[in-house]
Amino acid sequence: MAGSEAFNAGLEVVLEALSSRLISGGSLKAPASILDTLCQSKALGRAVPSQVPSTAHRLAPDPAPPSPASAPVSAPVSARERVGPPKAPKNPRFIFPQIPESSGEEASEQGLAAIRDAVLPCTLCPQLAATRIHAVFGEGAAAADLMLLGEAPGLEDDRAGHPFAGEAGALLDRMLIAMGLSRPQVYLTSVLKCRPDMPADDPSSRPPTFDELSKCAPYLAAQIAIVKPKVIVAMGAGAMRALFGSTETVGKLRSHWHDLQGIPVMPTFHPSYLIRNQSNTEKRKVWEDLLQVMERLGYGISEKQRGFFKPRAGA
Repeated sequence: MAGSEAFNAGLEVVLEALSSRLISGGSLKAPASILDTLCQSKALGRAVPSQVPSTAHRLAPDPAPPSPASAPVSAPVSARERVGPPKAPKNPRFIFPQIPESSGEEASEQGLAAIRDAVLPCTLCPQLAATRIHAVFGEGAAAADLMLLGEAPGLEDDRAGHPFAGEAGALLDRMLIAMGLSRPQVYLTSVLKCRPDMPADDPSSRPPTFDELSKCAPYLAAQIAIVKPKVIVAMGAGAMRALFGSTETVGKLRSHWHDLQGIPVMPTFHPSYLIRNQSNTEKRKVWEDLLQVMERLGYGISEKQRGFFKPRAGA
């Protein structure tokens, strides 16, 4: 075999082995003496010596560690070294921020007004600021015992500029009346203050992103610090996901108390769920959750209230 032919044959083996190793995610490992021999063959016009391994063994995929007398081999290149540091997970678990301590020196109304002044023109999430009609801050008693919390404003909330607006809000009002309460006696708000961007005429919604929650949740933490609710009702799985990073359904979370930095939280279905599922069985589930809230707050509960939405005898 002529020198040029020997070199070309050796080079072809090298390229073939290199291609197969790159495709399989491995690294090129060959004794330097082999590559030197191929280069010398080209320069001197010699045939490839017989001690050069055959094609099957010339470039071993994962050779055993060399003995001290062996020629050095290149170190393995791990996947991490090839592609750089690992990427953050696509859906990281959101952790609710620390609720700040409130000195109580400033009136609750003034404290909430200061936060509202920051929220209404907020552009921390440019895509939400560009598509919202209103930033929905919250409303109700500035020192309420009970806070009712949603995940984010819906279409009607965005249009009205008030939390729990529209048909779902009307149902919530009736639920509060059944508890012996009204909107001015509780505090209503949501984790996100802007409706997640959706087409203007699309009544559906999407969950807030990790980035959106990270930027907006501190506003809620400040609201909680000022209002100092004794109990929070988290309405819907999205609210529980934002508060606790939960991925469970409301059906599994409801009827049990959860602790948010010392504040008891009762999850229950969002009023919009009851609009879609109007059976007394589902209404009773929500009412049982609210009865636990009333008991926790020390409200008197009548026998009539305890019997709401219970199946009738013989039914």
